[in-house]
Amino acid sequence: MMVLSAIAKLLSQTIGLDPDTIGNQRIARAAETRRVGCKLPDIESYWARLQTSASELEELIELLIVPETWFFRDGKPFDYLKTYVTSEWLNQPNGSTTLKLLSVPSSTGEEPYSMAIALLEAGLHPKQFAIDAIDISQRSLAKARRGLYTKNSFRGDAWTGRSRYFQQTAEGYELCQLVKGLVNFQQGNVKTSLAIAPKQYDIIFCRNLLIYLKSEVCSQVLAALDRLLIPGGLLFVGASETGNVVPDNYTSIRQPFTFAYRKSEPSLAQLAPLNITQQFNYAHRPLGQVPSQLITPQTIAKQYEGGKIYSAPDTEQIKASDPSASSNDLTPEPTSSLDLQKVRKLADDGRDAEAIALCKSYLVHHPTSAAAYSLLGELYQANQQNAEAGRCFQRAIYLEPTCYEALVHLALLKENQGDTVGAKIIQQRIQRLQHRLKTEA
Repeated sequence: MMVLSAIAKLLSQTIGLDPDTIGNQRIARAAETRRVGCKLPDIESYWARLQTSASELEELIELLIVPETWFFRDGKPFDYLKTYVTSEWLNQPNGSTTLKLLSVPSSTGEEPYSMAIALLEAGLHPKQFAIDAIDISQRSLAKARRGLYTKNSFRGDAWTGRSRYFQQTAEGYELCQLVKGLVNFQQGNVKTSLAIAPKQYDIIFCRNLLIYLKSEVCSQVLAALDRLLIPGGLLFVGASETGNVVPDNYTSIRQPFTFAYRKSEPSLAQLAPLNITQQFNYAHRPLGQVPSQLITPQTIAKQYEGGKIYSAPDTEQIKASDPSASSNDLTPEPTSSLDLQKVRKLADDGRDAEAIALCKSYLVHHPTSAAAYSLLGELYQANQQNAEAGRCFQRAIYLEPTCYEALVHLALLKENQGDTVGAKIIQQRIQRLQHRLKTEA
């Protein structure tokens, strides 16, 4: 029983799963199936294998994930999607640009493909929209890319338009190439990949995921989705997940059985700097003009490295120690995406300790990389090392005052720690940054 509890904890740490939602018996059956498959003598030896093999952990996760989805599931959300496009989006000044959508989790593809078909039926040209779809299961993604389905994927009322998009074969119903080409499938762990996603979306479908996550991970995922969704954008959730959406930031779309929310646009009052936060609002200032009374070496320059605490030297210290250093020598070093991708891959595989070690090693050679500090903060936060996480997010913001990811995570961290005033200050700053980016776009 202790081993099964340890396995459940590992799953929780890796993918944010709340074991109570699927039950210990199901975890036990899956672990036993994999133990037999690995030809190991007992559950203890399987636990030892699980702790050292990322591929085996992936196999166990695959066994626990049972895709439960079908085309146009629940119907009404897709009806509203078509209504929104024809009555609102096409009539906006930006209606000629690309409508960006995200489906997470995408499972075996029925939901993102339903989104694509709904948009086509709403009259959009394929070049007018782009759909990203994320799922943790490589097997589900492989089936989604194949686009071959059985009758089980067409439940409920008969879908009269099936023949327009599918060709019946001996193996099942094969989706036409046009629709398959409209969805970009990506493998990703929602606990980490959403937080570092590089772009924003007009519409996000995240249905029947939050109910399986631990409460703190659910909050992290919602914070990441909020960052990814533009002001005024739409968030679709499952029927039993509506209580997770923060009413202060979203307005319910009052349509029967739709369960969609519109993200609030920042008001002028929110966008105007408040007296209490004026000295904190340094997003538009050069790095050297950051208010020293707020950004101090004690609060943001200390980091852990190799078990020791060190303070990052400032520009003047470097010049004093090396008079020959030019201003170009002191500019932030470019981030190596390849190395940080390795860190993210380790995190997605549940190898957090290795990811943290690699990220810290990376920072030895790239001490001015805000992206690396932000990523290290996310890794610490995922492992409930909140003090270390906060220091990393603060350091990232010090290096790059407009570091969106660090701002969002630091606001969430402060809110979870009960620092509502600090969280509100950062949230206001995020809103101003969003407004500036929107104005510059």
